Amino acid sequence: MKTRIILLLSLLPLHLIQAQTEKAFPNYVWSDANVTNKDGSRFGYEKASFTPIFKNCSTLSKTDPCYEEENYDGITLLGKYKNSSMTDFVHILYAEGPSADPAFAITDRDNNLLWSEFAEEMCINTAGVIYLSGNMNKMFNQRMKFQFKSGKVTELKQPYYFVDVKGKLLKPVKLYSGKENQGELIATLPVGYEIEILLAEADPPFDEDGYQEQMTNYLARTAFGLVGWLKLGEDDTYFMNPVVKGLGYYGD
Repeated sequence: MKTRIILLLSLLPLHLIQAQTEKAFPNYVWSDANVTNKDGSRFGYEKASFTPIFKNCSTLSKTDPCYEEENYDGITLLGKYKNSSMTDFVHILYAEGPSADPAFAITDRDNNLLWSEFAEEMCINTAGVIYLSGNMNKMFNQRMKFQFKSGKVTELKQPYYFVDVKGKLLKPVKLYSGKENQGELIATLPVGYEIEILLAEADPPFDEDGYQEQMTNYLARTAFGLVGWLKLGEDDTYFMNPVVKGLGYYGD
């Protein structure tokens, strides 16, 4: 959807996401991940382990395993990755998605999928460490770290995710000393109050069908400097009806 970029800008401007990530990894080579539509998605790499290609998969040779004749998902072959521990290369690809759901993927030599994740930015180093950032199909600009090794990608779990959302409350909230509205009441905050969302619980529970639920427990800071747990209700998790702008699930 063409409206995705406009809506995403209302959450966290892409140039701010780019500035944060590229500042953190200044020695990487950075390029647009979407070579056709230039949607703001970015990919970074170290020259020693990556061979850049950056071609729409519909323009590749028909004998290329990554060739896509129709390419409805707007897939870009970013290039081939191989470090000193690997016996064969893998492909790294970017897809804008049928409804503008940007994602990165790693496939083997024959283009069999090894891993994929929604994100606006990805970078990888010569040790196989992957960094991702972005709002897409997430509750906020979620920064994640993965390890690619022996053909598998594993997330390196953080105790919390850094949220970094600041703004005026659109709904009244209460902060507690414990998660799930448990413990002592720390603060009762009205609409219009300036709040900072600091951290998110990294491992939300799984539902009865085996799917991980949305992150609903957040550590927040008041203007005075008190810190407490904020519990989002079901109606608060959608980005069009948030507690504070920039905190809400953005996706299908």
